[in-house]
Amino acid sequence: MSIQASAQHWHPLRNRVLALAAMIQAAHLVQGIARKGMVDSAEMQRAIESILATPGNESIHAGHLYPEAGQLRTGLILLQRLLSGEQVGTDVKQAKEMMAYCAAMMSLERKLSRNRDMLAKLGEGISRIHKQRDYFGGAMHDNVIAALAALYAETISTMTPRIIVHGKPELLNQSSNTNKVRALLFAGIRAAHLWHSHGGGHVQLLLRRRSLGREADRLLHESEHA
Repeated sequence: MSIQASAQHWHPLRNRVLALAAMIQAAHLVQGIARKGMVDSAEMQRAIESILATPGNESIHAGHLYPEAGQLRTGLILLQRLLSGEQVGTDVKQAKEMMAYCAAMMSLERKLSRNRDMLAKLGEGISRIHKQRDYFGGAMHDNVIAALAALYAETISTMTPRIIVHGKPELLNQSSNTNKVRALLFAGIRAAHLWHSHGGGHVQLLLRRRSLGREADRLLHESEHA
């Protein structure tokens, strides 16, 4: 990788767009589990790894977690459509639902950032689960996902607004699906933290939609020619 290409990975705008795309992709994966019982394994693994990466390091960039734009291709496509006003999919209700999930993730992350006791508990839990991942041989092991889900339920899920996931009861009542959903919501809130830490906020979304959209376009082009 050239020095110029490497420097781009730490550009604030790139990091903001990657963080938004990661959050949207997590919400999209939640919808897939809740409505169809299906999830893209590679995308979910990347989301789980983003929670477990370098525990205790709060200065990490989105570019560290997602060094290749193609890892967030689905999220970038959805973000591009949202920013341009295009219809996200065939179901308007699902598009609004996805945006509601993202709004709740951002709101929860802001509250979480001011709760030192809960942040400490999360840090301890993530460090413990990081060791479990190494023991079980990967982030996608059922025990690792279950541990992340339990940590989410004990901490973030006790805060308001609680994220109510809509879908088929017969799917959401399966413990394996519940664990995946909670782990992905956790990952989405992690991405919301990255968005805010890179200078993102409501003003950015309102006033810099065009520049965010252009960067999403550029990253999509990069993913296609990697």
